[in-house]
Amino acid sequence: MEILKSLDRAHSREDILRAIMPRLNAMGIEYVISAMIPQKRLPARTQKNFVILENTSDEWNRLYFSKGYMYFDPIVQATLSSTTGFRWSEIDPAGLQDPKARQVMNEAVEFGLGDGFTVPLATLEEERGGLTFAGRQLDISPGQRGMLTLIASYVVGQTLLIDNGPSERRMGLTPRERESLQWVAEGKTDWEIGELMGISRHGVDFHLRSARVKLGCVSRTQAVAEGFRRGLIV
Repeated sequence: MEILKSLDRAHSREDILRAIMPRLNAMGIEYVISAMIPQKRLPARTQKNFVILENTSDEWNRLYFSKGYMYFDPIVQATLSSTTGFRWSEIDPAGLQDPKARQVMNEAVEFGLGDGFTVPLATLEEERGGLTFAGRQLDISPGQRGMLTLIASYVVGQTLLIDNGPSERRMGLTPRERESLQWVAEGKTDWEIGELMGISRHGVDFHLRSARVKLGCVSRTQAVAEGFRRGLIV
């Protein structure tokens, strides 16, 4: 909650990094990399426009984009096929068979990116992307994975809000929207929420999408974090 409150006061990318990095260093996290994933191959200068937030070295950035590593990066491929956060060590070995994929990972190690935890994310428009916490060697407990997932979603949401300028985020939630968000916070699936609320899965999705829009959030996870912060859910 301290991190979320600090993020809520952020007015720039530098503010966001200052809010999270000191608290994440104890887990071995030295870098944060967040980007949306373009659906088709783009030139290097255009690929950079999809980066949301990062604090890696300029040298690594130049190498990564000039070599087109995004299209061979096994982390990117795993992000597209995953719905929950994953450690890099959990990636299917088959995804590392390609020599170019191994080259990306081997060169990343040289820049201090030897280990990571990646959280797949999607915007309201269903664009796919993610945020990675990386370092030489991470020390993350199972409970901290959930915390990092929450932080990742909130970080991306706050960065996008900063990019879009000030917005009105004071709209209230209906009782059904609050109830559905509460059940999400308690780990229920759409089917379970529908059974509990006596509505269809489509109805659950409608209420949750509406809550996301009203709260100015790009994902359910960020909406839950915002709901906790505002005291809308407990």
